[in-house]
Amino acid sequence: MLRPERVAFEGHLAPALRPVELPHTHSFAFTSAGGAEYRLLVAIPPEPAPAAGFPVLVLVDGDALFPTALSAARLQAGRPEVSGVGPAVILGVGYPGAAPFDAERRRQDLLPTDGGADRFLDLIAGEMLTQVERLAPIDRACMSLVGHSFGGLFALHTLFARPGLFRSHVAGSPSIWWDERAILATRERFLCSPAATDTSRLLITVGGEEQNDDARRDPQRAARLRMARMLDNAAEMAEALTASGRVDCEHVVFPGENHISVVPAMLSRAVAFTLGDGAGGRVAP
Repeated sequence: MLRPERVAFEGHLAPALRPVELPHTHSFAFTSAGGAEYRLLVAIPPEPAPAAGFPVLVLVDGDALFPTALSAARLQAGRPEVSGVGPAVILGVGYPGAAPFDAERRRQDLLPTDGGADRFLDLIAGEMLTQVERLAPIDRACMSLVGHSFGGLFALHTLFARPGLFRSHVAGSPSIWWDERAILATRERFLCSPAATDTSRLLITVGGEEQNDDARRDPQRAARLRMARMLDNAAEMAEALTASGRVDCEHVVFPGENHISVVPAMLSRAVAFTLGDGAGGRVAP
């Protein structure tokens, strides 16, 4: 039997430090045809796959979101009689480097500027998911997309520009303010287009403190928050989409949470929304 190595530390014996590994997960480098480098983080359930394959949960900004989403999914799937959540493949799309968010790369991939979001979406739906299919069978009819901030805006863009590609979308704290709310024009084109057979599903979340700050402490930050109108924009988006009848939309505000602290709460709700019994796509193995 293998035993942990022991090293001397300040006169005491202590186990040697080793990296913590997440079971049933894979991390590998991916290079697009255009030469852009990514890091793909993939979790494969140990259970046998359903006949149609596993549902898939895709996370952009995977370096930041993958560990928390994986923990939430495994905890909830461990008590399916309580949560209604079943096993699923989780794909986190990240970038080389140690930072949880790569500011420049995510702007290139997640924003619609010069077609960047559409190219990134093609890459995810094409070559990246093909790589995942080499690890486990997946059900492309039961795929969900989750993003935060610019990633939340990307989730909205995907819903409006490619309806039907994903069964469910989670827009966490979406940057609707970006480019003078250009996403509203994309939404109107979606609403004016012929309706798809299945109603799209969308969860919009936001932290209750994302629009307020103490102007005496940091007047510039307070002004930015007022400009971004995170709570108002999210509420208005949810109201318009619900009224349209084209989207099954859920809107959640997490009291006391700011733009960063809201992420774990958003991911826990995202797992239930996309993989739970009410998601419309859970299949027992």
